Amino acid sequence: MKRKHPLWFLLPLALLLPLAACSSQEPDTAAQENTIAPYTLTQRERTLLDAFGHTEGTAQVLSFQAPAEARCLTIQTAQLGEDGQWEVVSAPAIALLGEDQADLSLSGLFTLSRADNYALTFHIVCDGAGGMTSQTDPLPLDPNTTMHTWAFLTDPQTIQLDQPIPVALLAYDSGTSMSSLNLQDYFTPENLTGPDLVQAVTVTFSETA
Repeated sequence: MKRKHPLWFLLPLALLLPLAACSSQEPDTAAQENTIAPYTLTQRERTLLDAFGHTEGTAQVLSFQAPAEARCLTIQTAQLGEDGQWEVVSAPAIALLGEDQADLSLSGLFTLSRADNYALTFHIVCDGAGGMTSQTDPLPLDPNTTMHTWAFLTDPQTIQLDQPIPVALLAYDSGTSMSSLNLQDYFTPENLTGPDLVQAVTVTFSETA
């Protein structure tokens, strides 16, 4: 199966058509089998992202190749509640369905971008399985919020079925200082109760939708 992706797969849906014509030479940066990993952008691709207002601090591109048994990919967005537990905001999913897709695997590209109103936009393109775009609702802006920090997935992660993989943590606060984030803090949310707002994004691959 071909693993080289044109540049327009790298951006949210709103930017696909303008950038499609700009693709020329793309490195083969597809993830290894059973892995989700950052997509390595070329300098030209970074320049194009900057031109459309997307930097590597506001957008993330991941390449994934799930185990053969995986038939569904779920993106879960959660917000840390006052009780220190995650509250699910949205959980859109894309699935391989039908006998004609029995030989396909869940592989492709996943794009996440954040906005100043705390909304998160996701775009998935799966080889042979189409794509999906989803966006969380914006949140009321707090004029007192002066600090923000975030952590995106930077190292390849092995995909285990039915196990969530944190790919982004974002925190906002009205104070004067904030601690750095670690993606593994997703599993110990009690360590994240300092900031006013904390968002988490995970991806989960499973055998059933």
